[in-house]
Amino acid sequence: MSTIPILWYFVYAPIHELSHLLVAYLVGGQIVEVKLIPRFWAGETGGAWIKSEGFTNEWSQLIMSISPYVLDLVSIAVGVYVLQRKLSSNAFLIGFLFMVLCLRSTFDLVCETIGFATGFRGDLFHIALTVGDFVTWTFLSLSIMFSIYAIIVVIGRFKGFPQEAANAAT
Repeated sequence: MSTIPILWYFVYAPIHELSHLLVAYLVGGQIVEVKLIPRFWAGETGGAWIKSEGFTNEWSQLIMSISPYVLDLVSIAVGVYVLQRKLSSNAFLIGFLFMVLCLRSTFDLVCETIGFATGFRGDLFHIALTVGDFVTWTFLSLSIMFSIYAIIVVIGRFKGFPQEAANAAT
């Protein structure tokens, strides 16, 4: 199962940044620079980004900035929906879906919140400039609570797994 954490490195930052990129195009912005994968092998623990310009109003910038967090919430909801069904007994597939849909999204929300709380001037800083600190902190608090609840629900669903699957096969 060590493959799943390795795969996480190659999906976390690209998913986050590609959601910015896609929405920037949809709201009329232009992408001037893209870096999707931090050089983890060189000791970088972060450093993926897109640089955009050409937004006609602050709401276009807001929509582009908030897009990864909306995607996180949608991913978590889809993760709970998919993982609550008995679609597979393949432990790798279940673990991979749990990582991509639930854990990646929760990690994104928590890490970005910590960055915002410690003064990092990233996405959440720019979101707060538009909607205010109260709305930003309320959104983050509710999102993190939802993601933790979802993880607990999914883990509860797999209590006893894979032993139950093995017993059912015999």
